[in-house]
Amino acid sequence: MTPAENRWNPANLVTLSRIVVTPFFLLLIFRDEIWATWAAGLLFAWGGFSDWLDGHLARKYHYQTSFGTLLDPLADKVLLLAAMLSFVQLDLVPAWMVLTIMAREFLVTGLRQVALTKGVVIAASRAGKHKTVSQIVAISVILAILAVRATANGYPGGWDLMMARLGGTGEWLQDLVWGGPYWLMFYATVMSLLSGLDYMARNRHILTEPSAPTKGK
Repeated sequence: MTPAENRWNPANLVTLSRIVVTPFFLLLIFRDEIWATWAAGLLFAWGGFSDWLDGHLARKYHYQTSFGTLLDPLADKVLLLAAMLSFVQLDLVPAWMVLTIMAREFLVTGLRQVALTKGVVIAASRAGKHKTVSQIVAISVILAILAVRATANGYPGGWDLMMARLGGTGEWLQDLVWGGPYWLMFYATVMSLLSGLDYMARNRHILTEPSAPTKGK
């Protein structure tokens, strides 16, 4: 078996790493220590980088496999949804946005499973990739804000005193810090809905086609 045919080739292992780091991310994001907040951010940064790296390896070294095509969006969902759910728990984003995104992910995953029974593999679309990027950007900004706030709170007076000393600039930064994540996540939610509709429209024929015949033992 060549590396390209092996489901555990380097590209797929990089993809799998996004699932592996997820529980560690969750352990760290709920801790109060400054180092834990930064470490959670670095783990998520690896997740974003690995999303590019596995695709680069697959294209350059011809590691494309059906297993990798299915694993890649699954690994994205596990890490991204874990991060967004943690933000709901931390009262940083509204639950309805995350629930909307989750519903879209389940519907598209279900469509992929139906397609598999008919011998069809649905790869990530351009709209789907744009959706993923919008989510990564939103989560990255929120994690950056958490890291900066945690660092500032480690000094006398903390974040609030620092903003008060800045006067009008501090008020503007406060609005940006609290309002920015909402609108970034709102944009990611809209992109999730649009990409979900795009998947359904492009692959609606799969729901009406008969399943592929199964081979006898």
